[in-house]
Amino acid sequence: MSRGNQRDTDRAKRQAKEDAKNGGNKREGTPASRNTEDALKLQAKLAAKAAKKEEAANETVVPTKAPVARKKVPKKTDTLDDMLNAGLSTKKSKNRNK
Repeated sequence: MSRGNQRDTDRAKRQAKEDAKNGGNKREGTPASRNTEDALKLQAKLAAKAAKKEEAANETVVPTKAPVARKKVPKKTDTLDDMLNAGLSTKKSKNRNK
């Protein structure tokens, strides 16, 4: 059984499918040239980051304190009876022995 050019078309389909799956953006050039390009990009990125950091350090910022909202505490108007009854419960205990 001969397949004719079906094998070539299937191979092309599979290659296109794998390219789509992997993003299809293969980098051009030799590994050495790609490494040098990556190194240059990294140096440029680090230089930009250092310049931004230096600019932020040179900028004089006067720290201002934000006003703090005080918690409102009601005035105490407890009487002696209120203080004495503060920890007492109004229910009688069922487990109490008489």
